Amino acid sequence: MVRVREQLDDWEQRGKEVVSEATSDEDYFRAYARRYRAQVYKGTRRPLDPEGRISSLEGILHSTIQQRDDLQAVVDQLREKLDRAQQMVGGASSSREDPGRSVLEGQLASAAARAEDALAQLREREQELRTTLARTTTLEAEMAELRLRPEAAEVARWHQEAKAAAPWQQEVAEAARWRQEAEEAARLHTEAGDLRT
Repeated sequence: MVRVREQLDDWEQRGKEVVSEATSDEDYFRAYARRYRAQVYKGTRRPLDPEGRISSLEGILHSTIQQRDDLQAVVDQLREKLDRAQQMVGGASSSREDPGRSVLEGQLASAAARAEDALAQLREREQELRTTLARTTTLEAEMAELRLRPEAAEVARWHQEAKAAAPWQQEVAEAARWRQEAEEAARLHTEAGDLRT
């Protein structure tokens, strides 16, 4: 109970002052990360996770499509009710006779218009999400291809190593040719010795 009281007093006094030996933000973030074994993100930077971003966009798109379908059903219902109300009113002359009906008809028309506006906004959002998802998927594919592609410096190093290995390859080929010639000479020498005997 005493510890809780200390924590409450500390909280009410806005905490304890912490003195840091860090001389820059970078030093402070590094010390914090070491102390709490945490990753520190400054600003809006986050580790790049395109696959997670793609999954997230797909989830948001799916949710938006569900919302669009639900809202389309509501718009359809409101339009049907508005059409029925207009048919029941039977024209302008009867709406003068029953002002309550015209008020309800106006409210229905207003609700249907608002729902249609919301539906149009959802369709725009859906299209934006589809475009963003396609762009993100394309970028992820390009990034994956770049990760598989060797960097120019690496290719240059491979080329230099191949050039350096070329004289050795020539020496190996020459040694193999000498070995074949020596084996041929030994075989001929053996055949010549066999002919003498």
